[in-house]
Amino acid sequence: MKALKPRKTESSWDYCLRVYGSITWIVDNVVDNGLPTFPCGNVSGGGWCCLEIADDVYDLDGLVAATGNADLERLSVFHGGWHTGRSFAFDLRTKTPTREHAVVGFDESIQKLPRMTKPERIQPFGFWLHKRVTQLTRIVEGNLREVL
Repeated sequence: MKALKPRKTESSWDYCLRVYGSITWIVDNVVDNGLPTFPCGNVSGGGWCCLEIADDVYDLDGLVAATGNADLERLSVFHGGWHTGRSFAFDLRTKTPTREHAVVGFDESIQKLPRMTKPERIQPFGFWLHKRVTQLTRIVEGNLREVL
């Protein structure tokens, strides 16, 4: 099967959603040592994952209502959201000409938005995803060596 090409005005995030829809990487407890894992969809019984990416992964409107912090509406959570240091969001305040947004860390206790990233410093989501998967893969491979 031939890979689909990005559309002319499509960001790497939009391409990911169109082609894959979502990404969930579930790991076994034999290899999860050192991985930032959390329950898939933040529910028990769904398995533990170290990567869960989707457009509807977190109810940000609910957090805005609960905290009264309307600034949070300027974020779009795409990975996790329930655990400090393990979740990420797009900062919608700035974007590149190719519609890429900066990736920022996110957790439910966020009080203040991070400093805005200048558009020329924003990297495509695909670069973030590659770096994240590479980091997680190194940990899993190291754990597999210990198991085998």
